Amino acid sequence: MLQLTTEQLAKLCLPDPVEFIPRLAAEVRRDYPAAVANRSDAELQAEVQVSYQFAIDQLRITHLPTLVRWVKADVAWARGVRNQPLITEWFKQATHPNATAADLLAILAANTIGD
Repeated sequence: MLQLTTEQLAKLCLPDPVEFIPRLAAEVRRDYPAAVANRSDAELQAEVQVSYQFAIDQLRITHLPTLVRWVKADVAWARGVRNQPLITEWFKQATHPNATAADLLAILAANTIGD
């Protein structure tokens, strides 16, 4: 009998990227039009795809609302946060990556208030 880890099961429960990525990219454009104005729809969708896969595969984020917030931050208001080596190291040590992501997003949001 096939046995899945909790993390594997959580990944399987996430939306199909083929259908979800275009919708998420459109939502990013709707919510952060100024931040993504210089990117075409195709460029934005490609960046959302990279961010989404990175969050799932490298950071192990599987809670969908947190994952959506992560992608929006990474491609719009905290662009490129996934490229920071400290972030990857922090998540490697995280016992609860979804909570770690939520904490990081709160810290980033607090630091951008008033910008």
